[in-house]
Amino acid sequence: MTAGIRVTDLVKRFGGVPAVDHVSFEVGKGEFVSLLGPSGCGKTTTLRCIGGYERPTGGTIEIAGKIVNDVPVHRREIGMVFQNYALFPHKTVAENVGFALKMRGAPRDERRVRVGEALDLVEMPGYEDRYPAQLSSGQRQRVALARALIHRPSVLLLDEPLANLDRKLRQTMRVELKLIQERVGISTIFVTHDQEEALVMSDRIAVMEGGRIHQLATPSETYHRPATSFVATFIGETNFLEGEVTAVEAGQARVRVAGDRVLTVEAADGCTPGRRVGVTVRPERIDIAREAPAGAPNLATGRIEFVTYLGSIASYRILVGGGQRIHVTQPIAGDRAPFGEGETVAIWWAPDRGLIVV
Repeated sequence: MTAGIRVTDLVKRFGGVPAVDHVSFEVGKGEFVSLLGPSGCGKTTTLRCIGGYERPTGGTIEIAGKIVNDVPVHRREIGMVFQNYALFPHKTVAENVGFALKMRGAPRDERRVRVGEALDLVEMPGYEDRYPAQLSSGQRQRVALARALIHRPSVLLLDEPLANLDRKLRQTMRVELKLIQERVGISTIFVTHDQEEALVMSDRIAVMEGGRIHQLATPSETYHRPATSFVATFIGETNFLEGEVTAVEAGQARVRVAGDRVLTVEAADGCTPGRRVGVTVRPERIDIAREAPAGAPNLATGRIEFVTYLGSIASYRILVGGGQRIHVTQPIAGDRAPFGEGETVAIWWAPDRGLIVV
């Protein structure tokens, strides 16, 4: 894979405190990579270092095969979309979009043609003479994207560009943004704290915490095969049970958890008897019934404490032995959840539906 962006051993400290701590990753040509994590994890600082808005304390940044650590922002061949869009309120849409070309000395006629092409790309032809105050939030986001792409940069950097939109518009714009990115074929880094956005839009996701990348993988791998307990608990909803490995045999591990229950899970590297580990299993991977079938694996019984009706899905919080609370979700066909609060139910799951993280 040809790298559009290569970050090697990147460090950024503020007052001696590392905001980015030896981060390395690549973004392939035309690839869409999200930096995902909670506030303060280092994702925006990483992006700002790549864009030239922060100077790294250590490490190297390459764009299109060239080290750009000492290259100023306007010469890095990047397109940047900020969370607040950073449009000039006193300039028209055409002036905002064509600003980068004007600063590069492009002739007026060329600017006019390329502004029209950029607005066609984001499906906003005919808006050239409007001002930002006359646009909706979604339209301002499109203008900011057109401005970022008009000078045909090598990479596109997006700093939470959907954060100021309402939920319904966010859902629409994330699809449109991804389609535009694919059409242009530009290497893209997208910063977000929204797991759903990252899962929907990304080719790969870098999950960050404490200035480091915990895992860089496809959305499917990140969700189903989290590399650490942080990734397991941060991405989506999961049940996380701590315990001790009692045996490992034929690719499966037995783990004793609270309530003296012993779970059977696929073994992981480094999983040895006596080691403390975490077992994670997603709510939708657990079966639930009033009675379990004979021989059901990883079986437990418990009382439903709380039911959440989510339209096509019911979510249950179940208190089982050892004081543990297990969340289970199940599709439903009607307008009521099959089980109610206070009911005693059986829950179970196959060994290959859970995962050990060490």
